[in-house]
Amino acid sequence: MRRCARGASWLLLVMATAMCACSGGGAPSPSPQVESTSSQDASTIAADAYVWGLPLVVTMRTMQTLAPAIGVNHLYAQQQLSDATSRSVVAPNVDTLYDVTVLDLRSGPVVLTVPEIHDRYYSFQFLDMYTEAFAYVGTRATGGAAGSWVIAPPGWDGALPPADRLISAPTPLVFLLGRFLVLSADDLPTARAVMAQVRLEPPVPPSGEPGAAASPLGAPPGTPQSIADAGAAFFDELGDVLAISPPASEADRAALARFAAIGIGPGRHPAADATPDLRAALAKGVADGAARVKQELTSSTDSVNGWESHQHLGQYGDDFLLRAAIAQAGWGANVPEEAVYVTSTQDANGEDYSGARSYVLHFAADELPPAKAFWSLTLYGPDMFFVENPAKRYAIGDRTPGLQFNPDGSLDLYLQQNPPPGHESNWLPALAGGFALMMRVYLPEPTVLDGTYRLPAVTPN
Repeated sequence: MRRCARGASWLLLVMATAMCACSGGGAPSPSPQVESTSSQDASTIAADAYVWGLPLVVTMRTMQTLAPAIGVNHLYAQQQLSDATSRSVVAPNVDTLYDVTVLDLRSGPVVLTVPEIHDRYYSFQFLDMYTEAFAYVGTRATGGAAGSWVIAPPGWDGALPPADRLISAPTPLVFLLGRFLVLSADDLPTARAVMAQVRLEPPVPPSGEPGAAASPLGAPPGTPQSIADAGAAFFDELGDVLAISPPASEADRAALARFAAIGIGPGRHPAADATPDLRAALAKGVADGAARVKQELTSSTDSVNGWESHQHLGQYGDDFLLRAAIAQAGWGANVPEEAVYVTSTQDANGEDYSGARSYVLHFAADELPPAKAFWSLTLYGPDMFFVENPAKRYAIGDRTPGLQFNPDGSLDLYLQQNPPPGHESNWLPALAGGFALMMRVYLPEPTVLDGTYRLPAVTPN
């Protein structure tokens, strides 16, 4: 089934615990009293638990926010590229249209059917509740071939329909994010037509009767960006999410076993049941954990020539702090093999970008971003949203019409408020105030992944 979005300012995302560690189900055990754990120890454990559990709560709130608007187990297709009115999710792009789906597999599997797509880059990214990108279908992962994939909940052992392939989800709730490259403004209707051929349907059961309807996800108690505002109640919200999506990995199960000492676990509400001392320790843990996440965002980036990047996204293993930081600031990140995102807020002199100055980004003939799919440079305001400009151009890249190369094959991109005389096709309009840049490299070559390739610095012109 498919539902289409009829505008650019839609709810879009770029752009996020099978059992208590030692038991499998049953009623949750009573929350322990603070006497068994000192307040200091409890707050330390709570801080670790906040970092660990943040991605789950961000993902659930995202799903709870989207589900009323786009439905559950329905593909929801973006019809227009983002523009300055797009304010739903930070750092929108103007390169792709999105297919967005909240998958609830508690009522059974669904089948994703995709036609052969070789005329453009596309991907479907599967995210579990822990923001792990556990599977892909698309240009890189499946060669653009036609096919059907059964997306099944944990533990499902049913028979596959003929010729279908199985994707086993680690959690019953899954976020499915499709990206379809738009080659040009004239290509937009064709891109929509390609997306319209994709289908998501439940498999036909032997009885011929439809499966049970998905259970409601409920209303979010806050936004995905305001998790820490919940204070100690964060852990009660986490308990509800864990009741649906307990951890699948050994690392996550081991972490959750430790948190049980202060009453954290599937279906448990430690804040609601806590003594005043324990509730205060839980609240302190949230504040301390949020501070750790904020610090991680600045300390875990690699910086070269004024460009900053995270190189280990999408699959985090036991790096719970990085997983939390990306869930907070870049929910739904791709694995690097699919896409690399590099950002910059300062020029070659270490000064913040300002529309009062003009800049040039110079690529030597052999320095262009090595991408098998596409590359693009996007300019944002300080809040990482587009700002209206007369040219209505928010990005420039390998598909920009009329891009002019120098006689030696090098390329200059001009970042400034007014069009550069004679170089209008290579102009990326800057803002009156400060701004930020993001380079997207989709299907990067190995030199990007191993750090050999380095973007040149942006220099004042």
